[in-house]
Amino acid sequence: MHTPSWQQHTLILWGVSGLLLLAATAWGHSDLDPRQSIPNKWETYTLNVPTETEVSTVQVRLLVPRDFEIEMIEHSPLWQITRARDERGYIREVTWSGSSIPPQTFAEFKLLVRNPVTPGTSLWKIEQSYQDGNVTSWEAQTQIVPQASVGGAQRAEEAWRAAQVATTVSLVALGVSVTLIIVTTIGIVQSGRSQRQNEQS
Repeated sequence: MHTPSWQQHTLILWGVSGLLLLAATAWGHSDLDPRQSIPNKWETYTLNVPTETEVSTVQVRLLVPRDFEIEMIEHSPLWQITRARDERGYIREVTWSGSSIPPQTFAEFKLLVRNPVTPGTSLWKIEQSYQDGNVTSWEAQTQIVPQASVGGAQRAEEAWRAAQVATTVSLVALGVSVTLIIVTTIGIVQSGRSQRQNEQS
């Protein structure tokens, strides 16, 4: 009976690692929902923070666009929450620290926010600090649209998310196919070698 060689095991591990990398690339960074809303509305925003590195996330810092007002921040018994305010008394920065997000997990942080009174696009900045001292910066975009346009904006958002899912599935399927082709080819080559050695003996 033919036993898979160490080369086959190595290639399988490479294939699995490739699939994980593809999935992380497709899904992976800190982001803020919703991406679209209407003017002057009080809305619950959710900051999603995944840890895609081999070390834990130990701090998350959110920089708030000037035209947004944060009224409340969801209480967390795990995280210490600090706020920095501007000259008007509005919260411009929120930092979560004192806990951790282990590798291959994610955390959600919720905020009660009042949207700007005028339509437009704003950028939130997110800083993700890791246990090894590294810091990664992300940007999240929020588009404030007139109320009559919300239906179209929501459909566009749903289409964008569906495209993300389809891309991820396609990349994973491609990775599986490539891995199977490599493993099958090695198996055929090694089977041929074993057959020739048996014939010679």
